Amino acid sequence: MREEHAALNTIPFDGLKPTVYNAPNGSLSQSCQTILPAKKRRFAALMGKTRTAMAVKKFHGNSSQDAGRRYIMWYKGNLHTHTTDSDGECPPEEVVRRYRERGYDFIAITDHHLYSDYHEQYGGEDFLILPAVEAAASYIDDGGVFRKVHHMNGILGPAALRAAAPEPPYRHGDRIGPFRSHGSWDGAKAAADMARLLKAHGMIVTYNHPIWSRVDGEDFLNTPDVDILEILNYGTQQESGTGFDTTWWDVMLRSGRRILADATDDAHAVSWDAFGGFIMVQAPALTHEDITSAILAGQYYSSEGPEIRDWRVEDGVAYLLCGPCRRLTLVFDGRVGAGVTRVAREGEFVEEIAFRLTGQERYIRGECQDWQGRRAWTNPIYFE
Repeated sequence: MREEHAALNTIPFDGLKPTVYNAPNGSLSQSCQTILPAKKRRFAALMGKTRTAMAVKKFHGNSSQDAGRRYIMWYKGNLHTHTTDSDGECPPEEVVRRYRERGYDFIAITDHHLYSDYHEQYGGEDFLILPAVEAAASYIDDGGVFRKVHHMNGILGPAALRAAAPEPPYRHGDRIGPFRSHGSWDGAKAAADMARLLKAHGMIVTYNHPIWSRVDGEDFLNTPDVDILEILNYGTQQESGTGFDTTWWDVMLRSGRRILADATDDAHAVSWDAFGGFIMVQAPALTHEDITSAILAGQYYSSEGPEIRDWRVEDGVAYLLCGPCRRLTLVFDGRVGAGVTRVAREGEFVEEIAFRLTGQERYIRGECQDWQGRRAWTNPIYFE
């Protein structure tokens, strides 16, 4: 196998041959920003149905500005966290403290069957807590064994989502479920009913860790009202090697389903099962309205560690720019084996990949992987 792969329609950036960087002592000889002209480094918000972009900036603590717009910042967050209010090992205030100390900007506290809202008690201007719950619908066989389960996070959405909901938001301490089926199971109905309930209360709905949950595709793939599929659950990966679900994501996307993805911790101990999966959200400010609106718009990427600096389609070309990585991949539908990958030679890095669209793609998404094996994922760009 060649150390660096090229594929049909892979193109150089602005007429330059893509560079594989030799980075002695971990430093790059050329930065990502010198490869693209200034006009291609601007921030573009989600525009129409075919374009979303991230600014080419170091993500945390830096900003970009488009003419006439507010400053856009990167914010790091975890959308799946547990406390002693359910089966976590740490009380809410300790969970918040640990995430703050690790440089996070926001978390959603998603205790089982219990809606919590700690944003005033433990949050502040520099740290946001999203009100949330993790709801469950389980199948228990005649022997009392849990065979399958749907876990979904409901995260209080932005004002427009709440205004459109038929029911008011839950209140702190409200219980939701658990919903249990004994002896028989209509998995698709159980999933649809629970997602509908959460959405009816103005919540962003995420479907969590399907591999860990032992569900079949027919149980959840076509569930309405689900906004996000959890493609990395760091806790279940640490626990039992069942944390990655990108295959299910592509199955959904290839079927025509438009769905976002996220990487999370699902932290219970906030030690061995924490700080391994997160999202980086690009938003004007660290407020509930700005963060949740940006999440629903797909203006974020998911990661175990690598940085994604830019992701867009421009003039018929898909661009992915990342921090120093071992492998970059563009994933899309179409013919058998379709896709583009660049792999760095030993001791070197790759930071960019480009692909000229053929017109047959219905979606395209990007992945990058560093030399430690950690990955990051963009959200899809869709085409009519």
